[in-house]
Amino acid sequence: MGNDMRQTAATAILTYWQSIAPESGVPQRTAIEPKALKSYLPDLFILERLDRAVFAFRLAGTRLCARYGRELRDHDFVRLWPLEQHGRILEALNACLQTPGPVKLSGVAATLDNATVTFDVLLMPIADANGVVSRVLGAMLPANDLALRDGAILVSQTLDQSGTKIGVTADAFAVARETKVSFLRVIDGARTDRPAPVPDEQLSDAS
Repeated sequence: MGNDMRQTAATAILTYWQSIAPESGVPQRTAIEPKALKSYLPDLFILERLDRAVFAFRLAGTRLCARYGRELRDHDFVRLWPLEQHGRILEALNACLQTPGPVKLSGVAATLDNATVTFDVLLMPIADANGVVSRVLGAMLPANDLALRDGAILVSQTLDQSGTKIGVTADAFAVARETKVSFLRVIDGARTDRPAPVPDEQLSDAS
């Protein structure tokens, strides 16, 4: 996945999230239609906030799990990052849920064979069946899939603060990347009608 493909994927995922969100608020978990995100399911995940400092994976795509060499379900997303960056990661996650609105992180990872991979992580708030905004729909989009070929596994990752920005809409994603603001990026945009809901367990890359 080169930069252009990463750009295309980010725009498509964000546009879909906006399309299923109501006029005010965030989309419910059951509003997500897996078929609409079929091309991106292996890179998607859902987090649930269990307390102030723990965001556990509830679902994780097969390609995402393969990159870390393990099943991520029930693991803490925050602990994938260096201890000294946990505060910033939590700030980004809480901004996503409390704003509420999408956030983008940029990172750099090292593989077991010493390759370096840059990536973006999109974080989009979603609500549970009771309307509580306590979950995050996420996507990990590496700039170079070739660096992860032959089963290369990520062994460490860190925030790339020089490559993070703030934007206004999914359509302006590429333009907004030119404006440096902070380690996170919040994105707003137009929202349209939501599709028919699907059961919670159906969101997986096996759909």
